Amino acid sequence: MTKSLRLAQKIYANTSKLTASDLLSNEDYEEERADLLRLATQHRKQRRLRLSQDLSLVFETRFTAWLQIQEELRWLTQPSHQDMAEVFSRCNLLVPSYQGELCATLFVDGGDNPASLYWIQCIAANAFSVALRLSGQVLRGRSRESSTGTLAAVHAFIFRPTARCGPASEIIWGDTAAQHAAPLSAMARHVLSRDLNAPSNPSCFMAPTSVMRTTTKTTFPTAGVGPPSLTLPKYPPLRVVMACKQETGGDSPEESGIGVNPRGD
Repeated sequence: MTKSLRLAQKIYANTSKLTASDLLSNEDYEEERADLLRLATQHRKQRRLRLSQDLSLVFETRFTAWLQIQEELRWLTQPSHQDMAEVFSRCNLLVPSYQGELCATLFVDGGDNPASLYWIQCIAANAFSVALRLSGQVLRGRSRESSTGTLAAVHAFIFRPTARCGPASEIIWGDTAAQHAAPLSAMARHVLSRDLNAPSNPSCFMAPTSVMRTTTKTTFPTAGVGPPSLTLPKYPPLRVVMACKQETGGDSPEESGIGVNPRGD
């Protein structure tokens, strides 16, 4: 096992928020940077879900947040206390607060195309929903940002268990008009299940051969997502939507309350 791999696994398995004591000096980081970036590429690739041509979700871990801090501070020769506080505050949003939850970054891709603009406005208006079915639980995603109506292409989400469900493993997302579901690949199911209990699974970079050889073809929804089937809300003001009803469990999206009413590579 290499020095970089031991370091990455140690950082991953810790449950506390990141502090300056967790960091390497810029000189030590430079020595290990190439290996750490290769590990991070693999780490993020296994946790990246493509929801549609315009939306992707990357599940983060304490290791990816740590690497982000190291990369940002690498360019600052003499960071002030304010600089350090801002970087740690932002990157710690990607670190789960307790065992059993997941954190992710939602990216809206595609520049200025109409579908991307639709989703940016939809997320700002709290009209976007996303949830995971994993390990017998429904984990509902919630944006870390406050409801200020800010238009942005990158959002931090936290996923917390809200109900029990059947054995299906899938990602469910959409807006107030339509919901869509796609099964998780064997790899995604494996690594995300481990992420739910990271301290008990420090060997997060080692996947069974049977899982590594299994692939799942990603299919994108073709109806009910964005324009032209839905009308773009005008901005300002952003539209106001009612909160979804609470999940009650069950094996179908409708039964769990998720039914019809989330750069990393």
